[in-house]
Amino acid sequence: MDDLPLVQSLVSKLASSLSTPVSCKIRMFPKLEETLAYALMLEQAGCSLLAIHGRTRDQKDSKAIRADWDVIKAVKSVLQIPVLANGNIRWLEDVYDCIAATGVDGVLSAESLLENPALFSGCRMQSLGIDSEGDGRLLSEHKLNEPALLLEYLELCEKYPVPLRMIRAHVHRMLGPWFRKHPDLREELNKQYRVSLDWLKDMVYRLMAREVPLPPLKLEDRIELAMEALPSETPLLEPSRG
Repeated sequence: MDDLPLVQSLVSKLASSLSTPVSCKIRMFPKLEETLAYALMLEQAGCSLLAIHGRTRDQKDSKAIRADWDVIKAVKSVLQIPVLANGNIRWLEDVYDCIAATGVDGVLSAESLLENPALFSGCRMQSLGIDSEGDGRLLSEHKLNEPALLLEYLELCEKYPVPLRMIRAHVHRMLGPWFRKHPDLREELNKQYRVSLDWLKDMVYRLMAREVPLPPLKLEDRIELAMEALPSETPLLEPSRG
């Protein structure tokens, strides 16, 4: 964003040299006209798909600053290529609201997916045994809690290994509300120099047991019991065409 001619040159070179389409992701400028000029420049340089975040480069706090969907709508209106929106996506109904408000071709989510990887399946988190309040467009059976979802994630990590430092980071993001209520378990995790998947699973089970006491079980049985909290089938929800 500091050197637009260089960005234009890079996109143009990639678009003319590669057989695969070139996509770009940008943030908006403080001034709408600068944002529109930037987007048009990228399209003319050969960008085939543009994703735009509805915040400026300096607006880092997504919880304190709402993304500007009006800017995204304006960008979509002047481009001929597909446009993806980024910002303010916490739940699946936000996706539908964003598409309706901006006319974009698709939606991205980043921070919210770290806390709720099931976002695009239509699942709301049922944290600490309390129902999340929706607006009626999502069925109650689409609710689950973070520990049950985390256990599924840990099972996938066994099947598809990733570095434990990454797993640890995801555990903190997914269990944020639970760790705020039970900080001793968060501290216990922080003090572990090395953690194993089995240790993490046991910690998640102990965390769940504080909210809903369960009988003593083997680790395998604990996981199976927790997995029952996950919906067996999550119907695909199509955005309204109206």
